[in-house]
Amino acid sequence: MTSTSIGEWRELAPGIHCVTCEPEHVNVGLVVGADAAMLVDAGSTPEQGAALLESARQIAGVPVTHVVITHNHHDHWLGLAGMKDLTSIAHENLLGEPSRATRAFADSIGMTELPQPTITFSIAKAVNLGGGVRLEMLHFGGAHTRGDVLVMVPSGNVIFAGDMLESAGDPQFDETSNIKNWPTALDGVLGAANESTQFVPGHGHVVDRNFAFIQRAEIGMLYGNTEMLIQQGTKVQDAAEASDWPFTAETLKVALPLIYGELEAIGIKPRTQLPISSL
Repeated sequence: MTSTSIGEWRELAPGIHCVTCEPEHVNVGLVVGADAAMLVDAGSTPEQGAALLESARQIAGVPVTHVVITHNHHDHWLGLAGMKDLTSIAHENLLGEPSRATRAFADSIGMTELPQPTITFSIAKAVNLGGGVRLEMLHFGGAHTRGDVLVMVPSGNVIFAGDMLESAGDPQFDETSNIKNWPTALDGVLGAANESTQFVPGHGHVVDRNFAFIQRAEIGMLYGNTEMLIQQGTKVQDAAEASDWPFTAETLKVALPLIYGELEAIGIKPRTQLPISSL
């Protein structure tokens, strides 16, 4: 049995709260309007999801009616199985191809069927909670996963970014990531942010627009440098030592082969450098 716990709720702005759930240090949001409240992400297990919902109900003061799932990794999604009374919203790709790690975790807790959302959407959806409080859920293409949802709360100037931003460490990459599009997807909300916008990452402390800009640039640099190395003929096993990188060696070990794979899929791969012979 996986041991889980829920921390103390923190108010980021009037009616907008965040709590950190263990053991994955995942941030879960709660947005409260005049008539209803809505969770952002659901935790790791059905038991944690049920506990999150009960905790949210105690501080909301209004019915908690909805939950939105930012992406299909287990620590954000599988708690949905413990929130069956809520209307749940996710991108239409949520169930498409969960990562191997998510499937393995589901198996480890005996979950034979992955929880399904009540409502899915393609590009954008909004939910009004009353009193001028509205959540805007946006998808700008694959990034961290194929179904990332960015959640904007304009009334409080808060953006829940899921794992498209990380302040607890490097961004995380897996076989479902679209690394080329990730910076472009972040641009979809960065253009609407200002100096006082609070970004809630999937893991770690709340950050500002400047942090988000920098991490967006680092992900873009990761992809751009890799493409340049490929065009120079650098093999994947040599890439980590062939350039300066913004992320750790552990992250590069995962990310570089993924980018090589993305580029090879569109016909870009290292060319063999033939020796120059003299006459």
